[in-house]
Amino acid sequence: MNFKFSNRNKELSFLEKLYQRQGSQMAVVYGRRRMGKTTLLKHFSKGKRAVYYMADRGGIQSQRNAMARAMAVCLDENMLNTSRFDDWYALFEAFDRVKQQQNKLVFIIDEYQYLCQAEKAFSSIMQKWWDEQWSRQNMLLILCGSVTSMMHRETLAHSSPLYGRSDGQVLLLPMPYSHVKDFCRDNTQRELVERYALCGGVPRYLELLEPYDNFDTALRDGIINSLSPMASEARNLLLEEVEVPNTCWSLMETISGGSTRISEIAGKLGLPANQITRYLDILKDLYIVARETPVLEKNPAKSKKGTYTVTDPFLRLWFGCIYPYESLFEFGNVERGLTKIQPLLQNHLSFCFEELARAFLKYSVDRFDAVKIGRQWDRHYEIDAAGINRHNQLSVVGECKWSNLKVGISVLNDLEKTIADYNLPVADTLQYVLFSKSGFTKELMHKAATRSDVHLITNLFELR
Repeated sequence: MNFKFSNRNKELSFLEKLYQRQGSQMAVVYGRRRMGKTTLLKHFSKGKRAVYYMADRGGIQSQRNAMARAMAVCLDENMLNTSRFDDWYALFEAFDRVKQQQNKLVFIIDEYQYLCQAEKAFSSIMQKWWDEQWSRQNMLLILCGSVTSMMHRETLAHSSPLYGRSDGQVLLLPMPYSHVKDFCRDNTQRELVERYALCGGVPRYLELLEPYDNFDTALRDGIINSLSPMASEARNLLLEEVEVPNTCWSLMETISGGSTRISEIAGKLGLPANQITRYLDILKDLYIVARETPVLEKNPAKSKKGTYTVTDPFLRLWFGCIYPYESLFEFGNVERGLTKIQPLLQNHLSFCFEELARAFLKYSVDRFDAVKIGRQWDRHYEIDAAGINRHNQLSVVGECKWSNLKVGISVLNDLEKTIADYNLPVADTLQYVLFSKSGFTKELMHKAATRSDVHLITNLFELR
């Protein structure tokens, strides 16, 4: 299957620079499943002498035989395919004999973690052969894997036999929201935000839902339908990526359900707060949960105002909207289930809209003299989007409305009143940015036309 390739130019450029160097280099490419790692590597290796091997869950001898076949096919060298190799060193030695030393070779081992699971000492074997042979040849060795924690432990951690050998690593994360349009037939703001709310910036999710015409159809037939390719995605992700999937599942459900402070989460799960922190760290390392503090906090690490959010839109949708009513969907009561989740869906869409508004500000920090973008809140107020300058003063504030009604001047007045009532520190050049799904009233547009510090945004995707 040919997967769509989009927005990985930085990663491609990095790998290309490694390839152009003299001698041998090693690179590590990792990140959770569905991010397009394999697509990136196949795109990079086009036109190059390359051996590509994708490991699986087979036993040691089976893996060795499969790697020999991949080498034989890629190098058009049948000897590797007809010989039996009883250890890895024998295979690598035969591989070295048949490959051309003078021409640079790209050797990609994909799903590297499966080899490490089958052969506990595999990274040590690789380290020995790299140090004694491959590091002195003309090769770009790329180790790629999906289980983020294991890939880090086996290739990058200080305790790894391969520690210090890598010439660079690529952690593949979701694409910026502006590239959602590459996977959509229509490009109105509403459609793009809705598609982002379903998939985030995960390339494979966007690809799987691309055939569906609208949000409702994609949700119903592409995610909720038990036969759809994304129906089991949340479970499979946690089962593959973490060693304690049950606890992490409960954490995701609890946070997505609105319990975001460590004390609330611990109370819901009936576990001590210090024990919860360990599991939260696992999810943070996967970049699917993040801790957030008010943007004006001077010492965020020690702040007691920290809250946790599920940062991946698809997982937040699954755990926050679908999972609470999964039994209805499983037993065929789809219409009733969809009716039940409508309020949850609207909250989810509003959350994603706010998230994209903050991303919009991050793309234009210079325009607003901001060094940090986030939210600002306290017990009695909340500002959807805010940025501070280097003096820890608010340089930009914003409000977001995902509503079918046009945003009126009262939203601007309320924002100004909040800043004044709570005596928030502001820059002399404070800017106000209002984001709306459905546009703005004539009164507000007229007001904005007379003030250089008020900006009305109806297209979050205008910045790249």
